[in-house]
Amino acid sequence: QLLCWDQYFSIGGALRHVEFDPTPGTFNCADFPASVSTAPIQAMEISLYPAYYVLSKMIHADPEMRKDIMCIGGTSQWPATIFRGTDQWGERYGYILVDPIGGAIGAFAGADGISTGGQSRTPICKLPNVEHTEQTFPLLFLYRKEVIDSGGAGKFRGGLSAESCFIPHRTESITQDTLSSGNAIPTSPGMMAGYPGSVNVYKFKRATDIFERLKERRIPGDIAELKGEEVTLELRQENFLQKPDDVYAVIWSAAGGFGDPLERDPEKVRDDVIEQRSVSVEAARDLYGVVITRDGRLDREATRDLRGERREAHRRRDGEVKRLDGDRLARVTDNLDLRREKDGLHLCCAKCAADLGPVRDNYKDHCEQLESDIRVANPNIGNYRRYIDERPVFRQFYCPGCGALVENEVARVEDPVLRDIELDIR
Repeated sequence: QLLCWDQYFSIGGALRHVEFDPTPGTFNCADFPASVSTAPIQAMEISLYPAYYVLSKMIHADPEMRKDIMCIGGTSQWPATIFRGTDQWGERYGYILVDPIGGAIGAFAGADGISTGGQSRTPICKLPNVEHTEQTFPLLFLYRKEVIDSGGAGKFRGGLSAESCFIPHRTESITQDTLSSGNAIPTSPGMMAGYPGSVNVYKFKRATDIFERLKERRIPGDIAELKGEEVTLELRQENFLQKPDDVYAVIWSAAGGFGDPLERDPEKVRDDVIEQRSVSVEAARDLYGVVITRDGRLDREATRDLRGERREAHRRRDGEVKRLDGDRLARVTDNLDLRREKDGLHLCCAKCAADLGPVRDNYKDHCEQLESDIRVANPNIGNYRRYIDERPVFRQFYCPGCGALVENEVARVEDPVLRDIELDIR
């Protein structure tokens, strides 16, 4: 799709030139008797979306192909909701909630992603009509909404994902299973300093006051508004019952952003906050460095000062930063240039030409590094300790000369710094 974008998903000819060489015994080439029933929504996506990411970085140096790259989209790991039971007519039913097909499209190199725009790997994504789902199965939807701040921050923002919430209707109970991953660590990373999209989330409350609220004609806008016992669901939990006053909700992962969030047009951020309701006032300040006043105006001067302070804080404090002045050979990423110097080829900051080392080095080793809690990456990332023991972190790599964000990565705390770019110059 990335390399043959002009063939509109008719890639049979190109496919014949691709050689597949899987390694038996691995996650995406399992040996008997390993479980493989969840491969279409687990192993396949874990394999496919990183390939998109790598290919997008590879083709970015070409100005024409750069227009077609995109960040990893929403539902990068499918949070399955599988339910079954007997309806009000005594008929048995079973279903997997298809709502996460709504996904989100990742940010492009020159444009925002598309909120609930489907999955990029699928030509046609039809989000089910709520009324049709209610007509077919004994459910009552309380809401389905896009999730504010879910899209990854960036110069171009990732698309938002959504949340579906329902209760049983005209049946004594529903039997449910969950099946998911990507609930602790984002699986939709941003690109070239863009931030990741939100994670998958299951929410479940037992014995709520939903019927009292409905009698008063107060339909909840979020499950958090309801009183009840909050239950943490396992990511592979089987045969749990949902009774009529139990409320269930699922959020699917959103899309990654592209580029440094501090480079996003402040007017676009204001539109995100005031008109589109896709970004909160707090995230506008914390992630984009944009100050919105109480009456909804953009404070340009405060925004300029705040962004300047943050860049200054991330510059190198000690020692001189060398600037390169050799011929620029390529724009490797949105934030990295390749230049020819007297002693060979070097990577440098695309904004101030600060030297980030020879091409044989990992440019990240020459950046100023900041390691933060994973929740810094996206406001909707929850407590990872519910699901994993190892500590995930959000690493950011800043230009030592001007303090601009060059790249970031999500990793486990003990993981070495990822070398995401290696150039073979011939």
